[in-house]
Amino acid sequence: MLRVAGGILALGLFLLAVWVLRNQLSGITRAQVLHELRSLSASRIGASFALMGLGYLALGASDLVALRYLHRSLSLSKVVLTSFISYAFANSLPLSFMVGGWVRYRFYSEWKRAAGTARQVVGFTVLTYALGLTTAVAIVFTLQPSIVPRLLNLPITSTRPVGIVALAVVSGYLLWSARGGSLRVLKWKAAPPPLPTSLLQIVVSLADWVLSAATLYVLLPSTAPVTFLAFFGIFLLGQLAALVAQVPGGLGVFEAVMLAMLRHSIPVPALFGALVAYRVIYFLVPLVLAMILLATSEVVRWFR
Repeated sequence: MLRVAGGILALGLFLLAVWVLRNQLSGITRAQVLHELRSLSASRIGASFALMGLGYLALGASDLVALRYLHRSLSLSKVVLTSFISYAFANSLPLSFMVGGWVRYRFYSEWKRAAGTARQVVGFTVLTYALGLTTAVAIVFTLQPSIVPRLLNLPITSTRPVGIVALAVVSGYLLWSARGGSLRVLKWKAAPPPLPTSLLQIVVSLADWVLSAATLYVLLPSTAPVTFLAFFGIFLLGQLAALVAQVPGGLGVFEAVMLAMLRHSIPVPALFGALVAYRVIYFLVPLVLAMILLATSEVVRWFR
Protein backbone atom coordinates (compact mmCIF):
# COMPACT_ATOMS: atom_id res chain seq x y z
CA MET A 1 0.00 0.00 0.00
CA LEU A 2 2.85 2.37 0.78
CA ARG A 3 4.50 1.64 -2.57
CA VAL A 4 1.24 2.28 -4.40
CA ALA A 5 0.66 5.49 -2.43
CA GLY A 6 4.20 6.64 -3.21
CA GLY A 7 3.69 5.97 -6.91
CA ILE A 8 0.39 7.87 -6.92
CA LEU A 9 2.02 10.80 -5.10
CA ALA A 10 4.93 10.89 -7.56
CA LEU A 11 2.58 10.76 -10.55
CA GLY A 12 0.37 13.44 -9.02
CA LEU A 13 3.35 15.75 -8.48
CA PHE A 14 4.53 15.22 -12.03
CA LEU A 15 1.08 16.00 -13.49
CA LEU A 16 0.83 19.05 -11.24
CA ALA A 17 4.23 20.18 -12.51
CA VAL A 18 3.07 19.80 -16.11
CA TRP A 19 -0.02 21.87 -15.33
CA VAL A 20 2.06 24.58 -13.62
CA LEU A 21 4.52 24.70 -16.51
CA ARG A 22 1.68 24.97 -19.03
CA ASN A 23 0.13 27.87 -17.14
CA GLN A 24 3.38 29.69 -16.40
CA LEU A 25 4.63 29.40 -19.98
CA SER A 26 1.37 30.32 -21.68
CA GLY A 27 2.01 33.27 -23.96
CA ILE A 28 5.78 32.63 -23.97
CA THR A 29 7.04 31.91 -27.49
CA ARG A 30 9.99 29.80 -28.56
CA ALA A 31 11.55 32.92 -30.09
CA GLN A 32 11.52 34.66 -26.69
CA VAL A 33 13.27 31.73 -24.99
CA LEU A 34 15.86 31.49 -27.79
CA HIS A 35 16.47 35.22 -27.49
CA GLU A 36 17.11 34.86 -23.74
CA LEU A 37 19.50 31.97 -24.38
CA ARG A 38 21.43 33.97 -26.97
CA SER A 39 21.61 36.93 -24.60
CA LEU A 40 23.50 34.92 -21.97
CA SER A 41 26.99 36.39 -21.84
CA ALA A 42 30.09 34.25 -22.23
CA SER A 43 31.18 35.20 -18.71
CA ARG A 44 27.92 33.95 -17.16
CA ILE A 45 28.07 30.70 -19.14
CA GLY A 46 31.74 30.24 -18.27
CA ALA A 47 31.06 30.86 -14.58
CA SER A 48 28.20 28.33 -14.68
CA PHE A 49 30.45 25.69 -16.26
CA ALA A 50 33.18 26.37 -13.68
CA LEU A 51 30.73 26.03 -10.79
CA MET A 52 29.33 22.83 -12.34
CA GLY A 53 32.85 21.38 -12.45
CA LEU A 54 33.48 22.31 -8.83
CA GLY A 55 30.15 20.74 -7.89
CA TYR A 56 31.08 17.42 -9.46
CA LEU A 57 34.45 17.61 -7.70
CA ALA A 58 32.57 18.04 -4.41
CA LEU A 59 30.59 14.90 -5.26
CA GLY A 60 33.88 13.13 -5.90
CA ALA A 61 35.09 14.30 -2.50
CA SER A 62 32.17 12.43 -0.91
CA ASP A 63 33.52 9.23 -2.51
CA LEU A 64 36.96 10.02 -1.15
CA VAL A 65 35.53 10.43 2.35
CA ALA A 66 33.68 7.10 1.97
CA LEU A 67 36.78 5.23 0.78
CA ARG A 68 38.84 6.74 3.59
CA TYR A 69 36.24 5.63 6.13
CA LEU A 70 36.26 2.12 4.62
CA HIS A 71 40.10 2.05 4.73
CA ARG A 72 40.40 1.77 0.95
CA SER A 73 43.00 3.82 -0.90
CA LEU A 74 42.71 4.73 -4.56
CA SER A 75 44.40 7.36 -6.68
CA LEU A 76 42.60 10.66 -6.98
CA SER A 77 42.16 10.26 -10.75
CA LYS A 78 40.37 6.90 -10.35
CA VAL A 79 38.02 8.24 -7.68
CA VAL A 80 37.18 11.38 -9.68
CA LEU A 81 36.58 9.35 -12.86
CA THR A 82 34.32 6.84 -11.12
CA SER A 83 32.33 9.40 -9.14
CA PHE A 84 31.87 11.72 -12.11
CA ILE A 85 30.50 8.97 -14.37
CA SER A 86 28.26 7.54 -11.64
CA TYR A 87 26.80 10.91 -10.63
CA ALA A 88 26.40 12.11 -14.23
CA PHE A 89 24.31 9.02 -15.00
CA ALA A 90 22.47 9.02 -11.66
CA ASN A 91 21.49 12.69 -12.01
CA SER A 92 19.74 12.16 -15.34
CA LEU A 93 18.49 8.57 -15.41
CA PRO A 94 15.75 6.75 -13.48
CA LEU A 95 16.69 4.42 -10.60
CA SER A 96 19.56 6.77 -9.81
CA PHE A 97 20.98 4.85 -6.84
CA MET A 98 21.02 1.58 -8.81
CA VAL A 99 22.65 3.26 -11.80
CA GLY A 100 25.29 4.92 -9.61
CA GLY A 101 25.92 1.65 -7.79
CA TRP A 102 26.36 -0.25 -11.05
CA VAL A 103 28.95 2.24 -12.34
CA ARG A 104 30.90 2.06 -9.09
CA TYR A 105 30.77 -1.74 -9.08
CA ARG A 106 31.93 -1.81 -12.70
CA PHE A 107 35.00 0.31 -11.93
CA TYR A 108 35.83 -0.74 -8.38
CA SER A 109 35.73 -4.44 -9.29
CA GLU A 110 38.72 -3.75 -11.59
CA TRP A 111 40.85 -2.36 -8.77
CA LYS A 112 41.89 -4.73 -6.02
CA ARG A 113 42.18 -2.01 -3.39
CA ALA A 114 38.51 -1.11 -3.86
CA ALA A 115 36.99 -4.45 -4.85
CA GLY A 116 33.79 -5.26 -2.99
CA THR A 117 33.26 -1.71 -1.69
CA ALA A 118 30.72 -0.42 -4.22
CA ARG A 119 27.69 -1.18 -2.03
CA GLN A 120 29.26 0.40 1.06
CA VAL A 121 30.32 3.50 -0.89
CA VAL A 122 26.82 3.93 -2.31
CA GLY A 123 25.26 3.63 1.15
CA PHE A 124 27.77 6.06 2.66
CA THR A 125 27.29 8.65 -0.12
CA VAL A 126 23.50 8.45 0.25
CA LEU A 127 23.92 9.27 3.93
CA THR A 128 26.32 12.09 3.04
CA TYR A 129 23.80 13.45 0.51
CA ALA A 130 21.03 13.44 3.13
CA LEU A 131 23.23 15.12 5.74
CA GLY A 132 24.16 17.91 3.35
CA LEU A 133 20.53 18.47 2.35
CA THR A 134 19.39 18.55 5.99
CA THR A 135 22.15 21.00 6.89
CA ALA A 136 21.23 23.24 3.95
CA VAL A 137 17.57 23.21 5.01
CA ALA A 138 18.59 24.04 8.59
CA ILE A 139 20.66 27.04 7.46
CA VAL A 140 18.25 28.52 4.91
CA PHE A 141 14.97 27.93 6.72
CA THR A 142 16.44 29.38 9.92
CA LEU A 143 18.16 32.43 8.42
CA GLN A 144 15.51 33.11 5.73
CA PRO A 145 12.30 32.02 7.50
CA SER A 146 9.87 34.23 5.59
CA ILE A 147 10.88 33.77 1.95
CA VAL A 148 9.04 30.49 1.21
CA PRO A 149 5.74 31.37 3.01
CA ARG A 150 5.68 34.77 1.31
CA LEU A 151 6.28 33.44 -2.20
CA LEU A 152 3.79 30.58 -1.79
CA ASN A 153 1.19 32.65 0.08
CA LEU A 154 1.15 30.11 2.90
CA PRO A 155 -0.95 30.65 6.04
CA ILE A 156 2.25 30.52 8.10
CA THR A 157 4.77 33.34 8.30
CA SER A 158 7.98 31.48 9.15
CA THR A 159 9.80 28.25 8.30
CA ARG A 160 12.15 28.65 11.26
CA PRO A 161 10.58 25.70 13.18
CA VAL A 162 11.42 23.44 10.21
CA GLY A 163 14.96 24.81 10.18
CA ILE A 164 15.33 24.21 13.91
CA VAL A 165 14.12 20.60 13.55
CA ALA A 166 16.63 20.03 10.71
CA LEU A 167 19.37 21.60 12.85
CA ALA A 168 18.42 19.28 15.72
CA VAL A 169 18.69 16.25 13.42
CA VAL A 170 22.17 17.23 12.24
CA SER A 171 23.27 18.07 15.79
CA GLY A 172 21.95 14.73 17.03
CA TYR A 173 23.91 12.89 14.34
CA LEU A 174 27.10 14.74 15.26
CA LEU A 175 26.53 14.07 18.97
CA TRP A 176 25.97 10.37 18.24
CA SER A 177 29.14 10.38 16.14
CA ALA A 178 31.13 12.05 18.93
CA ARG A 179 29.88 9.66 21.63
CA GLY A 180 30.05 6.51 19.50
CA GLY A 181 28.10 3.34 20.15
CA SER A 182 25.72 1.38 17.93
CA LEU A 183 22.02 2.01 17.40
CA ARG A 184 19.61 -0.91 17.06
CA VAL A 185 16.11 -0.64 15.59
CA LEU A 186 14.41 -4.05 15.31
CA LYS A 187 16.90 -6.15 13.29
CA TRP A 188 18.74 -3.14 11.92
CA LYS A 189 21.97 -2.07 13.62
CA ALA A 190 24.24 0.84 12.75
CA ALA A 191 27.26 2.60 14.19
CA PRO A 192 28.26 6.18 13.28
CA PRO A 193 31.58 7.13 11.70
CA PRO A 194 34.05 9.13 13.82
CA LEU A 195 33.24 12.80 14.36
CA PRO A 196 35.90 14.12 11.91
CA THR A 197 34.44 11.90 9.17
CA SER A 198 30.90 13.08 9.95
CA LEU A 199 32.01 16.69 9.74
CA LEU A 200 33.66 16.00 6.39
CA GLN A 201 30.42 14.42 5.16
CA ILE A 202 28.50 17.59 5.96
CA VAL A 203 31.12 19.92 4.48
CA VAL A 204 31.48 18.15 1.11
CA SER A 205 27.75 17.56 0.69
CA LEU A 206 26.83 21.12 1.66
CA ALA A 207 29.44 22.36 -0.82
CA ASP A 208 27.77 20.26 -3.53
CA TRP A 209 24.34 21.74 -2.80
CA VAL A 210 25.68 25.32 -2.74
CA LEU A 211 27.66 24.88 -5.96
CA SER A 212 24.72 23.25 -7.73
CA ALA A 213 22.50 26.20 -6.82
CA ALA A 214 25.21 28.69 -7.78
CA THR A 215 25.48 27.05 -11.22
CA LEU A 216 21.91 28.19 -11.89
CA TYR A 217 22.10 31.47 -9.95
CA VAL A 218 24.84 32.95 -12.15
CA LEU A 219 22.64 32.33 -15.22
CA LEU A 220 19.85 34.55 -13.88
CA PRO A 221 19.66 38.18 -15.02
CA SER A 222 22.10 40.35 -13.09
CA THR A 223 19.22 42.68 -12.24
CA ALA A 224 17.22 39.93 -10.49
CA PRO A 225 16.23 41.24 -7.01
CA VAL A 226 16.88 37.89 -5.30
CA THR A 227 19.75 37.29 -2.89
CA PHE A 228 21.62 34.01 -3.15
CA LEU A 229 20.45 32.83 0.28
CA ALA A 230 16.80 33.43 -0.64
CA PHE A 231 17.33 31.78 -4.02
CA PHE A 232 19.03 28.84 -2.30
CA GLY A 233 15.91 28.21 -0.24
CA ILE A 234 13.74 28.15 -3.39
CA PHE A 235 16.28 25.90 -5.10
CA LEU A 236 16.15 23.43 -2.20
CA LEU A 237 12.36 23.39 -2.33
CA GLY A 238 12.50 22.54 -6.03
CA GLN A 239 15.01 19.77 -5.39
CA LEU A 240 12.88 18.32 -2.58
CA ALA A 241 9.84 18.26 -4.88
CA ALA A 242 11.93 16.52 -7.54
CA LEU A 243 13.09 13.92 -5.01
CA VAL A 244 9.50 13.15 -3.99
CA ALA A 245 8.32 12.93 -7.60
CA GLN A 246 11.20 10.58 -8.52
CA VAL A 247 11.30 11.96 -12.06
CA PRO A 248 14.75 11.46 -13.69
CA GLY A 249 16.73 14.60 -12.99
CA GLY A 250 13.60 16.22 -11.56
CA LEU A 251 12.74 17.16 -15.16
CA GLY A 252 9.68 19.39 -15.23
CA VAL A 253 9.04 19.25 -11.49
CA PHE A 254 12.08 21.33 -10.55
CA GLU A 255 11.36 23.86 -13.32
CA ALA A 256 7.71 24.16 -12.25
CA VAL A 257 8.66 25.02 -8.66
CA MET A 258 11.26 27.57 -9.74
CA LEU A 259 8.84 29.26 -12.17
CA ALA A 260 5.99 29.29 -9.65
CA MET A 261 8.11 30.89 -6.93
CA LEU A 262 10.25 33.33 -8.94
CA ARG A 263 7.81 34.52 -11.63
CA HIS A 264 7.09 37.75 -9.73
CA SER A 265 10.78 38.58 -9.27
CA ILE A 266 12.24 37.58 -12.67
CA PRO A 267 10.60 37.82 -16.12
CA VAL A 268 9.36 34.36 -17.11
CA PRO A 269 11.21 34.20 -20.48
CA ALA A 270 14.53 35.09 -18.81
CA LEU A 271 13.92 32.63 -15.97
CA PHE A 272 12.93 29.79 -18.27
CA GLY A 273 15.93 30.48 -20.51
CA ALA A 274 18.22 30.23 -17.47
CA LEU A 275 16.55 26.95 -16.45
CA VAL A 276 17.06 25.51 -19.94
CA ALA A 277 20.73 26.55 -19.91
CA TYR A 278 21.13 25.05 -16.43
CA ARG A 279 19.58 21.79 -17.59
CA VAL A 280 22.09 21.61 -20.44
CA ILE A 281 25.14 22.63 -18.40
CA TYR A 282 24.56 20.64 -15.23
CA PHE A 283 22.83 17.56 -16.64
CA LEU A 284 23.18 17.10 -20.40
CA VAL A 285 26.86 18.02 -20.88
CA PRO A 286 28.09 15.81 -17.97
CA LEU A 287 25.86 12.96 -19.19
CA VAL A 288 27.32 13.09 -22.72
CA LEU A 289 30.87 13.30 -21.34
CA ALA A 290 30.19 10.39 -18.97
CA MET A 291 28.84 8.30 -21.85
CA ILE A 292 32.06 8.93 -23.80
CA LEU A 293 34.26 8.09 -20.80
CA LEU A 294 32.31 4.92 -20.01
CA ALA A 295 32.38 3.77 -23.64
CA THR A 296 36.13 4.42 -23.80
CA SER A 297 36.76 2.46 -20.61
CA GLU A 298 34.67 -0.45 -21.90
CA VAL A 299 36.62 -0.50 -25.19
CA VAL A 300 39.90 -0.51 -23.26
CA ARG A 301 38.55 -3.29 -21.03
CA TRP A 302 37.53 -5.32 -24.08
CA PHE A 303 40.99 -5.01 -25.68
CA ARG A 304 42.64 -6.06 -22.43
